[in-house]
Amino acid sequence: MAAYYHKAQLFNWYRSSTDSILNTLHSVVGKDNGGAFPLSEIKKYFGMSHGYSVELQESHLSENRLRAIILNIVYCDRWGNSPFDVAYKGNEPHIDHIYPQYMLRNRLGYGSTEINDIGNLRFVGATDNIRKRAELPESYFNRLKQQGIPIDKHLLVSEYADNPLLLKFDAVTFDAFRQKRREEIWKSAKRVVDPEILEQGNPS
Repeated sequence: MAAYYHKAQLFNWYRSSTDSILNTLHSVVGKDNGGAFPLSEIKKYFGMSHGYSVELQESHLSENRLRAIILNIVYCDRWGNSPFDVAYKGNEPHIDHIYPQYMLRNRLGYGSTEINDIGNLRFVGATDNIRKRAELPESYFNRLKQQGIPIDKHLLVSEYADNPLLLKFDAVTFDAFRQKRREEIWKSAKRVVDPEILEQGNPS
């Protein structure tokens, strides 16, 4: 059911003809499925009958509409709760660039595609984001680590979380970090959105 929920959000299954879709799904879910949720039948309905996506693809990581949804999935997976579950109004999460976009654009010459890659994005509370400003990641995450803040759940890549001083501000480091973190985001999101695929690949 969790996979169904995430797929419906990500792939916009209810974009049109909602009443008709609900009626059809009611007949699918209402059958005796031996206590199992009929995800395979639902996937066939949306995929074969409507031509919608039914499984997460790496290309989805590059879609602007999906970035916040995928990040939220990853944060829930890694933290155990949504970053939007905040104690104080006004501290809702912002999407933050780990490597500051102004510095990437003006000092290293990167364009929007690389700067806004999901591998360079994270959620952070509005208050902390305002305080952070354009501080470079080497300094920022090293300071957080010294304060005992679990930066691994933001950085996702163990080598950088273990030693944030590796987050140098240069093109080679940025490219490597962005790619490694993107791979971790992919693994986490794929595990949550498509658990049935992993089960098929590893029956045990």
